[in-house]
Amino acid sequence: MENPFETIARRLSNIEDLLLDLKHKSAPSPLPNADPYGDFKWLATTCSGVPESTLRIKSASGEIPGVIKLGKRVLYEKAIILNWLRSQTRQTVDIAEIERAADVQVSAHLRKRSQKGVSA
Repeated sequence: MENPFETIARRLSNIEDLLLDLKHKSAPSPLPNADPYGDFKWLATTCSGVPESTLRIKSASGEIPGVIKLGKRVLYEKAIILNWLRSQTRQTVDIAEIERAADVQVSAHLRKRSQKGVSA
């Protein structure tokens, strides 16, 4: 019969070895073999559908995160820009909710108008 502490010690040793292997492996970068920074052309192609003038204005006003200035050169951190673009998705529009809100506004306006006509 084997000592239970020896079994536990052996398993613990295996776990430690696996953890050391994981620790020494390099973490894969989100953009393998690529420059972590992009220029304005990269930003414009990444944000297709957005005019370049809008991107320049947003970049200058600080609305775009991950902007790095090196002298006159402006670079964009690719990982930060991609995360920012993912978070900028629009929410879906519920047409029924919009119609209900419009009905409420119209009925309130009509009530207000009818009260003016009665009191005049």
